[in-house]
Amino acid sequence: MAFADRLKDFREKEKLSQADFAKMIGISTRTLVHYEDGERYPRDVEVYKKIAKVMNCDYNYLLEESDEFLNRVYNVGGKRELEKARALTEGLSSLFAGGEISDEDKDAAFEAITRAYWEAKRENKKYGRKKKD
Repeated sequence: MAFADRLKDFREKEKLSQADFAKMIGISTRTLVHYEDGERYPRDVEVYKKIAKVMNCDYNYLLEESDEFLNRVYNVGGKRELEKARALTEGLSSLFAGGEISDEDKDAAFEAITRAYWEAKRENKKYGRKKKD
């Protein structure tokens, strides 16, 4: 279950309005709507901790691996990059989940994706900004 689903599921089980739940967390109703729609993620771990306290759970429960990745993308690149990353992860999940594509074709697709990643990384290193240690 994704972060958005966990929030909405908890709120509905507790019979809380979005306004009441947002107030308990210390965020605006609009922000909560964005979280529940999966359009945004909290930028600060403290928000996750506040949500976890209200939900009486560990804040790590709120995140799946893909949510953590999407959260990092959103924090670095904003909504546009989040949408690109979400489309990519959903597309790849569909591709590798099964269906009509043979294992050999899946392997070839994975190799092509991996090559593209390393090529982009080399190009970014050559022309991009330097990372700080």
